[in-house]
Amino acid sequence: MRVLFVSSPGLGHIFPTVPLAHALTASGHEVLYAQGGDVGSVAAAGVNVVDVTPGLDYATVFRPEEIDFSVDGGDEFVSALFAKVSGVTVDRVLEVARSWSPDLIVHSPLQGAGPLAAGALGVPAVSVVTGPADSAPRIDGLLRDHMKEHYLRHGVAPEPAPGIRLNSMPRSLLELLPEQVRGADDVPVRYVPYNGNGELPGWLLEPPRRPRIAVTLGSIAGLWGGLAVLAPLVAAAADTDAEFVVTLGGGDPSLLGELPPNVTTVDWLPLAPLLAVCGGLIHHGGSGTTAVAMALGVPQCVMPLSPDQKDNERAVVERGIAVGAAAETVGTAEFRALLEDDGMRRAAAEVRDETAAMPSPAALVGRLEALV
Repeated sequence: MRVLFVSSPGLGHIFPTVPLAHALTASGHEVLYAQGGDVGSVAAAGVNVVDVTPGLDYATVFRPEEIDFSVDGGDEFVSALFAKVSGVTVDRVLEVARSWSPDLIVHSPLQGAGPLAAGALGVPAVSVVTGPADSAPRIDGLLRDHMKEHYLRHGVAPEPAPGIRLNSMPRSLLELLPEQVRGADDVPVRYVPYNGNGELPGWLLEPPRRPRIAVTLGSIAGLWGGLAVLAPLVAAAADTDAEFVVTLGGGDPSLLGELPPNVTTVDWLPLAPLLAVCGGLIHHGGSGTTAVAMALGVPQCVMPLSPDQKDNERAVVERGIAVGAAAETVGTAEFRALLEDDGMRRAAAEVRDETAAMPSPAALVGRLEALV
């Protein structure tokens, strides 16, 4: 079986699909990514990839200056933005798909070129859902509506492609979401953390000498100057008896201000090994980042920077595994909650165990084979 993967740009969209790609490869199937953006990260995961937008700067596509991130735009906001991002990949994704002739197409929920290509080839499509922000089934329809011109241009009916949705959210979290956000027919799959590979520093393999908190804005915000929002947090860290590790994600460390002695910066580390030696995580609310913390049972402080991230924040706060805050107000109270709130730690452990009990990607390979 040949399986074509099509993901939105950004590691938070790509990485959640990689364990399934590995599972399919280990079962003897051929895997190829038709990927726009972050192509090197896909290749580093050990799978073949075709760059469908060579030379494109995705900042010019997302154009964040045109979007009011303070408005809670929900599904409409997300679908309109990612229809635009998906649109620049459609032509080349279709070229790759028609040339390679996959039996199945796997896509991230917000990559509309995947379902379009599946419809064009008449093959099943499988969506890999990671978190509340991209879980609403209506997003599929909204994406198609916004991409109707692309469908018609390629002679494809703007209708759902046959297939299934794999959903890695544990049931206790799903049950807290509004009914319209839950997919009644979603197939559960365990979230297996994959955050890239690299040489780990020695200190990451040693038990911390005092409590440690990780801080990250994911793989995008740092590149666009977003690290400045962490400056108040970094200053407040000086008054807390804990270590703080801030991942820069390619951003400018000078935006953080003067670093207290207990704050360390690293440009990038795989998140899962870092969280394995941390007692808490402060982050932006990205679906992938949230899912890694849930899988490892690490309490979270979520400070959303965009409307879709607010959806993730609401869900994990209601489940009792996180506290929410505005980036400019995060300080001692949130640090203390991460390190001392036994109720939050117990809830995080429950979600970790619940996640571990879900079917692995390898266990679902047969289900995907049956679609073909």
